[in-house]
Amino acid sequence: MNIRKFSLPAAILSAALLPMSALVACSDDSSNSSAVDEPIGDIPGNPDIGDGTVIPSNPDIGDGQIIEVPEAKDTTFLAPDEPAPEGGYTGTLTGVCEKGPLKAGSDVKLTFLDDALSPTGKSVSAKVADDYGKYTLQYTGMTSYAMLEATGAFLNDIMGDASASITLKSLIRAIDGETANVNVMTHLEAPRIAYLMKENGMSYAEAQGKAESEVLKAFHMKNFTVSARNLSVLGATEADGNLLAMSLLLQSEYASAEMQTVLDYVAADIEKDGSWDDATIRAKIADWAYLQKMDELSYYLENISPALPSFDQKFRTFWFQEFGLGVCDSTIQGKLVENSNQLSAYHGNTFICADTTWRIASASVLQNREGTALFGECTDALEGTVKEADGKKFICKKSSWKYASDAELLDIAVTAANGACTSANNGSVVKHESGYALCQNSTWKKLNATPVDYSKGRAMNKKLGAGINLGNAWESKGQKGSSADCGWGNCIKDEYFKIIKDAGFQSVRIPVRWNYDAEQNAPYTLDNGRLSGVKADIDLALAQGLVVIVNFHHYEELNNYAVNYDRNPSGYENEKKRFLGMWEQVAKAMNAYADDQVVLEILNEPHDMKNKQVDDLMMSAYEVIRKNAPGKTIMFEGNGYSKFAQISNVQLPADGNIIFTGHYYEPFSFTHQGHGYDCGTRLKDSDISKMPNQFKAYVDSALVHYPDINGGHIPMNMGEFGVSTCSGNGPTSEERAKWTDAAIKAAESYDMSWHYWGLTGVGGFEAYSGSWNSNLLNVFKKYL
Repeated sequence: MNIRKFSLPAAILSAALLPMSALVACSDDSSNSSAVDEPIGDIPGNPDIGDGTVIPSNPDIGDGQIIEVPEAKDTTFLAPDEPAPEGGYTGTLTGVCEKGPLKAGSDVKLTFLDDALSPTGKSVSAKVADDYGKYTLQYTGMTSYAMLEATGAFLNDIMGDASASITLKSLIRAIDGETANVNVMTHLEAPRIAYLMKENGMSYAEAQGKAESEVLKAFHMKNFTVSARNLSVLGATEADGNLLAMSLLLQSEYASAEMQTVLDYVAADIEKDGSWDDATIRAKIADWAYLQKMDELSYYLENISPALPSFDQKFRTFWFQEFGLGVCDSTIQGKLVENSNQLSAYHGNTFICADTTWRIASASVLQNREGTALFGECTDALEGTVKEADGKKFICKKSSWKYASDAELLDIAVTAANGACTSANNGSVVKHESGYALCQNSTWKKLNATPVDYSKGRAMNKKLGAGINLGNAWESKGQKGSSADCGWGNCIKDEYFKIIKDAGFQSVRIPVRWNYDAEQNAPYTLDNGRLSGVKADIDLALAQGLVVIVNFHHYEELNNYAVNYDRNPSGYENEKKRFLGMWEQVAKAMNAYADDQVVLEILNEPHDMKNKQVDDLMMSAYEVIRKNAPGKTIMFEGNGYSKFAQISNVQLPADGNIIFTGHYYEPFSFTHQGHGYDCGTRLKDSDISKMPNQFKAYVDSALVHYPDINGGHIPMNMGEFGVSTCSGNGPTSEERAKWTDAAIKAAESYDMSWHYWGLTGVGGFEAYSGSWNSNLLNVFKKYL
């Protein structure tokens, strides 16, 4: 529920001190009072705003239409007054006591009054029997009039609490029947009835009819030939709907403890002239009412009685009229009217009649209204047309005029010069004025990035093509030097490279934990055995015609220092120097190979650090690598374990010989069973159906942030992807193959190279264990 608290003015806070002879009525659930349903147009005006409100003439708002709001008529529907019989009346009163219902145990008191409405000194009492507010009271010797009074905790029908007490009153006659409900309407009309009888000499029947008509008029409600003492907020008639709407409006956002003061204040305001004159409070209540959702508003009462009386339109009518909008019905659909109540927080806002309620007109509605007034209707023949008037540019789109945005004007201008942006030229980049425009998703868009010629990186990415990771070897712990690839017992065998080549792969990725056995101090000399061993594997790969990616893998110390940079910047800077010192040596060693044989990946899976640390490490290493291996293609990746989506957060150099690599394992609960996730998760169709849109989002981001001057985006590589077997209780071989096929298909649809994780000995992700997994190999062969 929308909540916007407002405070009671000092006048209200002091109103509890005002004298008041008011009574409150309770309603009987069995009441079947019939209501005369008058025309919906018979809604009284507001003396504080205007009874026939004239909508101001405004070319952007309306045409000076007059909303007819007929005056409410005084209603006298009770039997004429008659003398009490000798000895008075004897009988039973039953009913309900409601603001929301008073709680069980609340006090009900009937005080007898003489013909001058003065207490006779005689009274009888009873208790509310249940939480529906029901009571029964026996009386004898009652003269014509009595004050019925109910006191106790009540249900706050807006907030649902029952923490505060209230006293409600009703001025009644004995001859009007056994049902005597006490409610907010009886409370508001009681002092007015007494005033009219005492000061104007009216009979009770005349005074009650007039007072009730005036109270209803104050809330812009129509009259019914039924007394307030017969109404209930849980009733079923149209008249009951009036009471419920009135009760909700008076509660609004006031705390339960303030409710007595509010009711007494409004009753005192109406008492002498029959008018609710406090326009400020009325406007605040109207503002609150405008924000409410009907289903939320009736929530607590529906828990008591699911079938509530119809109150929605009666409730809305209050703020309709307070805002000066008038009735919203089928005759004025689409009409625009301005809120003319200067005390309203929404004064000056333009509302549109939609269905049966007024809503603030959206900017698009107002713009279409303005455009239509200037240029006529926006028709199919004018689709895409731009018009200008009063310094504003309008565009006709989908049958509506709207202000043309800079983006729309750019699309029109570039289309005129270069043709439309279509699926055929998606990703194209063209020069426009002093910048560039990108064709993306059928629209030419301004590029804030400067396009780069990625021809070299793209050619190398194509050579990488389909590949596989030789993981859990050179990046392992446990052994150092030339045998470091066996640290986890997964030594890279010479024959693996021919097996990979014979399967049809084009490249391999060799992860290396260079820092594990390099010197700690400058010049941070690499272990010669490790370097020689890695180079030997590179030579074996090249001998088979495989291209090789070499990286820095599992550099945990550097990552941890980056994460804790703010607490220990010197630790980070020292480890960064070691990182760059090692890269200088690796780059020099790799520069001995041809530029189209080896790709250098800066740092695998940075994570949990700030993006500025990722950029610092990547850009610093890039400069060292480019200096020492000037022709090599260099791979960058982003934060969050190399997520593709991080491309929007990385800083890349304006270098055409680079590739952006990302890792894809979505959803991890399926792909990483047994590696931090429970076994047994099945592959869902939705896991597969999401992939195309995920990869499209990655590429759309690449198009915007790193466009290619020749069209398209920075070359992209899927450096890791795969599914774990999870010790027999995890994904089936068929599920692994299905997921792998979908991932490769999505990547290749955007010309990505890819490297499956991994060949063998990689904790359940392996594609080869003495022989190929036939399901996976069949998938690979579709793309090899």
